[in-house]
Amino acid sequence: MKCLYCYEKDKTSKYKTEEVVETARTIAKNCPAEKFGIEFLGGEPMLAFDTIKAVYEMLEKEFPNRVTDYAITTNGTILNDEILEYLKANPKLYFAVSMDGTKWANQLRVMKDGTNSFDIVKANILKAIEVLSCEQVGVHIVTHPYNVGSIQNSIQCLYDMGIRSIGVGTIESTIRLTQEYCNRFISELLEVSKKIKAGQYPDLMIDLFNNFKPESDKRHYIKDPVTGKTIGETYGRVEDDITEKDVDGFKSIEVHSPVEEIILDIRRCVFENHWNIMEGDKNG
Repeated sequence: MKCLYCYEKDKTSKYKTEEVVETARTIAKNCPAEKFGIEFLGGEPMLAFDTIKAVYEMLEKEFPNRVTDYAITTNGTILNDEILEYLKANPKLYFAVSMDGTKWANQLRVMKDGTNSFDIVKANILKAIEVLSCEQVGVHIVTHPYNVGSIQNSIQCLYDMGIRSIGVGTIESTIRLTQEYCNRFISELLEVSKKIKAGQYPDLMIDLFNNFKPESDKRHYIKDPVTGKTIGETYGRVEDDITEKDVDGFKSIEVHSPVEEIILDIRRCVFENHWNIMEGDKNG
């Protein structure tokens, strides 16, 4: 794919399976938390599904019961029967597809030939839900000024496909956010909250309604100081771990979004609005 809003600057680094396995081992060895989660990111991680399997099998063998969940964040264009059977046999592997909702809302997520990826990804989502379950498949949508007015329709579209877990993100660096965007983001999700309260979306889970990331929850990139390659990305949710200190030659670099305060404010507003509605708006 060649998404028009992609923020990833490094599109050339390659990673050997043994390199990724060793990185995961180092992270696990240096994580003081009794339980933690692992997410496979890209680029497109499904291009290296054998590497995902190798990491998963190593962690399950060497660190049993410590990894509570695994997420594969994928553009959803790569899926076959062999992959589906492996996922079905290993339900701890969560298939998290990036798609921005309706076909219209998804128009900046294009294939390399410029065509909208919606039809390909929708077909794979439906196939995944049929073979796996809605608990093992979720969707993350990226919102920006050109699709923010479709959040309600996008959530309805995904719900109709059978999706019950939806993440809602905000573009950070490649499209300028406006006040109009912020206002519409809040109002669209407020209407979704009202529909959930009214019982229109049984079993629907939306990340912004259930979790509010604190300001201290900073993103870090884990870099190889020799090659400069990014070999990990994490958030500082655990003290005294690889997110806060250099470990075994890996360098942890805190990353700041140019719009992190704006995003924090609108997410806080969405979270508070939702729970005011769910609790009957006790403040009137």
